[in-house]
Amino acid sequence: MKTPAALALGVIAAVVSAAPADAQSASPRGASACAVHAPEAASRARLPVDVVLRVMRAESAGNPRAVSHKGAMGCMQIMPGTWADLTRRHGLGRDPFDPRMNMIGGALYLAEMVARFGLPGAYSAYNAGPGRYQRHIANDVPLPRETIAYTARVTGAAPSRGAVPAAPRWQDAGLFMAQSDVPRSSPARVGNDGDRTAHSRHDATAHSSGVLFPLAGPVRDASEPGRAGIGTEP
Repeated sequence: MKTPAALALGVIAAVVSAAPADAQSASPRGASACAVHAPEAASRARLPVDVVLRVMRAESAGNPRAVSHKGAMGCMQIMPGTWADLTRRHGLGRDPFDPRMNMIGGALYLAEMVARFGLPGAYSAYNAGPGRYQRHIANDVPLPRETIAYTARVTGAAPSRGAVPAAPRWQDAGLFMAQSDVPRSSPARVGNDGDRTAHSRHDATAHSSGVLFPLAGPVRDASEPGRAGIGTEP
């Protein structure tokens, strides 16, 4: 038979052992370092949180140190040139792996794509670039298989053979951001062809500018030697 002292020790041990699990479930430390900033990023971009999270998960799987084989960085996979432009215009800071700022920048660019192409077209434009996506919807230029697979992954749909994501014609797409959905913005700036080469233009405030393109290929961790912020898109 247990003594009162032994019983008391047992109760204390049970309480102590349960405390870490409760603390972890209530703390943002138990969540993705990227995902915890999704509500703020979505609010600034006037997008549903789920839309921002879908893209973040497809881009980096919530790894704020992710680097693509083309050099795209962080939670929302922003290219080095894009980050430099964002920092110059919007004061995001010097660290592209800052998950909060990376999430805000990616969400605001995504809002520009939503304003132009709607959903799910914005997902395809985010991956392929708005110029390429516009040629697809205007002239039936096929999208890359990567983009088709990417859009299916983000939307949770399984693409059929030869299928492409449904999208409006560019003539019918919203050319201005609706205040209830996305932030007000000035006309987006893109490169000569509006494709992925224009990736160095991208807004990170409620004002539109240009273009950020998440890139295909394996995502690596920037903490690995020699892999941080390398390369630019040809």
